[in-house]
Amino acid sequence: MKNYIKILIGLSAILLLPFSCSDEFLEVSPPGSYSEPALQNAAGVEGMLIATYSALDGSWFESWGNAQFNQQGGASNWMWGGVRSEVAYKGTEPSDGVLLNDLERSEILPSNGELNNKWGAIYDGIGKANATIRNVPLAGDLTDEQAVRIIAEARALRGHYHFEGVKVFGRVPYVDETVGVETSFAEVKNPAVGEALIWDQIEADFKYAYDNLSGTMPNPGRINKYAAGALLAKVHMFQAEWSAAEAILDDVVNNGTTASGDALALMDNFHHNFRADYESENNESLFGYEASFGDGSISNGNYEWTLNQPHGPVPTNCCGFFQPSQNLANSYKVDADGLPFLDTFNDTDLITDEGLTAADAFTPDQSLLDPRIDWTIGRRGIPYLDWGVNPGVGSDVSWVRQVTNGGPYNPVKTVPTIAEFDAQLAGVIDWGFTSQAKNVHIIRFADVILLAAEVKAELGKLADATELVNRVRGRMSDSAGWVVDENGDAAANYTIGMYPTFASQEAALKAIRFERKIELAMEGHRFFDLVRWHLNSGSSALSFDMIAFMNDFYTTESVKRTHLSGAVFNERDLYAPIPQTVIANGTVDGVQNITQNAGF
Repeated sequence: MKNYIKILIGLSAILLLPFSCSDEFLEVSPPGSYSEPALQNAAGVEGMLIATYSALDGSWFESWGNAQFNQQGGASNWMWGGVRSEVAYKGTEPSDGVLLNDLERSEILPSNGELNNKWGAIYDGIGKANATIRNVPLAGDLTDEQAVRIIAEARALRGHYHFEGVKVFGRVPYVDETVGVETSFAEVKNPAVGEALIWDQIEADFKYAYDNLSGTMPNPGRINKYAAGALLAKVHMFQAEWSAAEAILDDVVNNGTTASGDALALMDNFHHNFRADYESENNESLFGYEASFGDGSISNGNYEWTLNQPHGPVPTNCCGFFQPSQNLANSYKVDADGLPFLDTFNDTDLITDEGLTAADAFTPDQSLLDPRIDWTIGRRGIPYLDWGVNPGVGSDVSWVRQVTNGGPYNPVKTVPTIAEFDAQLAGVIDWGFTSQAKNVHIIRFADVILLAAEVKAELGKLADATELVNRVRGRMSDSAGWVVDENGDAAANYTIGMYPTFASQEAALKAIRFERKIELAMEGHRFFDLVRWHLNSGSSALSFDMIAFMNDFYTTESVKRTHLSGAVFNERDLYAPIPQTVIANGTVDGVQNITQNAGF
């Protein structure tokens, strides 16, 4: 896999990545070394398709120095889908990454430069997909089979980038391969306030890929039929189209394969999903951004998680961002049956060492806990990956940069193991930052199974919903996949139970939604799930008020994290504002084509 990825990212970095967004915000302007006729052959369109994949990491900037705080355009959505929700804080300290403070407090304005990073990365990927599609018919040395496959991959990627746009900004314009060639940029408009979003066009792209791609692709890392199908089903779920989603999800769950043609399956060990040294045997990974390290080029590494490491005298050197919240930690408490406290989990906090010193005695919380907690959250007194026991915030070698701002916990899923360093799958580069070969999951099989469970519950098929959610939970019943201490014993009081058949749709959906929180925590999905459930309340068996939910979080959490004091979540905050630079550049010949979201 890594040889392919090295070619995939390296070729695009050398030949094709210098594309940039000009003042006409959608126009892809090629550098002097590139001309569109150079693409009009098999090698050219394959190269541009590779460049379209490379845009998944969001690093469309020319240098690492520019990119270090500009990672929020990439597939992990650690800020857009993580820190904007209740599961994570921005972390570090208020004076570091200051533009991100407003995202965490739901106070982002159109002038915030982080918006440009996400918007630019999205339309950079769209532009590359369109260049691929546009030139396939002009490449005379392609077979018909190759042409269909390349267009299907490019359309799937174009669907993904537009999907990202809708999830983050809502009213984004749809741009196809005719724009700038057969049609004018002056004709590109975003939907008016109150009009339908671009779901139909996104569905069409994903459906073309689902209908025309096979399960087995020419190389690992490419989007295949089942990845396109899973994303298509997710688009249907954003619109409460349960039956349409069900048919596709049934196919993916029962028949799906990885791009290598292996049957989709849950990894035996939950944490192996987040290790670069297990990627070659990962049948749970359906689609994501693939990275490599140790190949002589830092451009191939995972930029997105460089900041999201423990701070201090640790192998990763930097930087203390993206810390799990107390709310998330409390979510892993379970009852005597090994089931979560769906309604009361946040009534009391897990014991932490916040406020203690190195000399103070500390015993980790002895509550019954879901074993996924310590593969997701770094806690004092618990072994942390293969680094040794986490020293906690009270120690002289604390891995937390500023506990008053980020809390006492460290992220785990984004952090490389010592074994990965030793295997040259991670290392220190450039300004002392760590780069790594960890892939970023856009969608993995556990996500698909829980989506299928949710759809079954919405359709009243409660036995099916129960079986599916228990399939995900069942993986953690094997103690071989738990965090252990130096004696090989469970590092905490872990237990996990299976749900009995759900008694109602409401009970099923409450449990499944909570399961998505604890299974997919710190993977960039949570905020978008909350928005989806809020917007679908009128069509769902379980209503949900995100505005009240987030304001309750701010009120409760601000007692512990004072930087959240006074934060308010409003209806407008379901979507980020469209960058003011886009609004300004969206005026063509005196016509305002791109208009701002309501409330900004």
